[in-house]
Amino acid sequence: MIVDSRVSIHFGVNFVLAPQPVLDSRHNLDFQGALADAGLKFTNVQHTSDRIVLYRDSPPLQVDVLRQPGPPVGQLRVLGPQPARTLEEFAEEADMARDAFGEAWPGALQVVQRDCTIRQVYDVESDHSFRWLWEERLGQSEENLAAFGRHIQGGGLRFVFPPSEDEVDGPGVEVKIESLLRDPSKLFVDVALTWSTHTSELAPSGLLEETERYATTEVVAFITGEIT
Repeated sequence: MIVDSRVSIHFGVNFVLAPQPVLDSRHNLDFQGALADAGLKFTNVQHTSDRIVLYRDSPPLQVDVLRQPGPPVGQLRVLGPQPARTLEEFAEEADMARDAFGEAWPGALQVVQRDCTIRQVYDVESDHSFRWLWEERLGQSEENLAAFGRHIQGGGLRFVFPPSEDEVDGPGVEVKIESLLRDPSKLFVDVALTWSTHTSELAPSGLLEETERYATTEVVAFITGEIT
């Protein structure tokens, strides 16, 4: 894998929180106003009784406030699909969205779950990233795939790790490492961290920084085999 070829194709941070936000017209307008005051303006807004979804085309940014069915909780979600900017720039906007949420829905809240996802693609020293992963990294032969009786278009690995017993408030981790189906020469890496401990703190930039650090250290060390 060519480590310096990394391109980030998705940033996302999500908070499940209580109490459930009221999503009437007044709160919708208050939220849009607070976002605009922070410098965040959107090209498309969708508002229903259970969601406010705001989207901006360039650079892409989506901010959602949702009411979950079932338990009386809500969500604040900030997404950067094909972000076209640095993690630091996206994290700054995620923090702005967090502040605007606090203005539109003031008062104490409890965050019951936090999760963060970062997706990246890398070049590899091959014209097919799964072949590289299978043969070069895992030391397997092409013949070992013959049992399927089909040509391999793509594939990869998935790992799920529970929170470490050595960490206080440590996250669970899910990692996917696979060939990018639309361009098999690229290696696709999806890293998601989830915190299930309750807190009163909304800290998007902190979650993004921790997820990026894990994706570019432990995960890269596994892929390259350069584990110290």
